Amino acid sequence: MGNLYIGLLHFPMRNRRGAVVATAMTSVDVHDIARSARTYGVARYFVVTPLPTQQEIAWRIRGFWTEGERAMEASRRGDALEIVTVASDLEQVVEWIREAEGEEPFLVATSAQHRGEPLLGYEDLRKRLQSETEPVLVLFGTGWGMTEELIETCDALLPPIDGVGDFNHLSVRAAVAIILDRLAGTR
Repeated sequence: MGNLYIGLLHFPMRNRRGAVVATAMTSVDVHDIARSARTYGVARYFVVTPLPTQQEIAWRIRGFWTEGERAMEASRRGDALEIVTVASDLEQVVEWIREAEGEEPFLVATSAQHRGEPLLGYEDLRKRLQSETEPVLVLFGTGWGMTEELIETCDALLPPIDGVGDFNHLSVRAAVAIILDRLAGTR
């Protein structure tokens, strides 16, 4: 899965009232998503926030496990955190992938909401990842989700994860793990 990239976006997101906001980055998202990403062979995990103070926190979390005393421990967390890169916006992420891969990534949005738009199925994206060399960047939102404008710039949208009842409020960490398993798991 060397062509699979993921991005956790903190802007432009919606808040519970529908306003466009920059959401707060959480240390547990940086840490836990990195571990899932490394487990499933993700090439790079981008934490994307326009806020310099949030970028600094993300870099410090990465550095805590990849540099200094913690990096010398027997923990594998440093291995996972090494694939984290912090970016200020989606354009910077796309440019990073373009430079690394020599081509534009195929952008895939995710959403917890049923939108009625044409969707790319998990199995179809899984087959694409296995048979194509084109880089794929799967985007995850925070807060109350990505803006419609952002989703419309993507090449595809994955279906939401449905549970067994009418409650649908997974943490982004859980959603990332489930989606990575669907795309890259060995089931």
